[in-house]
Amino acid sequence: MRRPGAPLTFPAVAGVIHPDDDMKHPDDVDGTHYASVGRSAIAAIDQALTDAGRSFGDVQSCLDMPCGYGRVLRLLAQKIAPERITACDINRQAIRFCATQFGVTPLRSTPNLDRRSLGSHDLIWCGSLVTHLDEERVARLLRSFADALAPGGIAVVTIHAEPPVAGPYAELHDEIERALRERGHFHVPFDSALFEYGLAWHTPQHLDRAFAAASGETVRLVGHHRRAWDDHHDVLAFQRGA
Repeated sequence: MRRPGAPLTFPAVAGVIHPDDDMKHPDDVDGTHYASVGRSAIAAIDQALTDAGRSFGDVQSCLDMPCGYGRVLRLLAQKIAPERITACDINRQAIRFCATQFGVTPLRSTPNLDRRSLGSHDLIWCGSLVTHLDEERVARLLRSFADALAPGGIAVVTIHAEPPVAGPYAELHDEIERALRERGHFHVPFDSALFEYGLAWHTPQHLDRAFAAASGETVRLVGHHRRAWDDHHDVLAFQRGA
């Protein structure tokens, strides 16, 4: 295995960026966009907590899944004591980096989420995962989240809610729009992707029904904010009954 290069530092970014962090786009030469996406996530989480009548000060245990190399987690650790945060990802190197750099607890995920206990948490942040999974894996993920939410706990989940009008999937706009209208979801795998990983779109109503089914009706939607994360993803706030 090759040894990664030196961590990257930018005045705009809290902490260092791992050289393999592909959330830092090469065109983002000074890290400004990387930092703004993190801040946007924190604002969306703050709003979701408000929707549920809670605040960062109420959070005793937080799960960031998928954490990646900590684009959002580095700022979560400024709002919540790092020892109360679990960084979960399928990427072993990424969770080790987050544990070392930000003082959080690492937890490695697996493709088969039914076999992984996520612990118990007051807050779950799930940015840009449901947006890539087929419905079978979305159902597994939501069951795992339902099991991991403490009474009154909040899961903040981001979705693609609008058919694309530009980019490589714009040609599927009408098909996606029809699927959202008729079924509430649409998924297309990437070429040669493992585990059907790809791009997915959902309506908030569909994900609310899916989370309710996964949780035995104990988790329900309490907030929806259109394009609230980086003016791209819709942000949904779900809360487990007390």
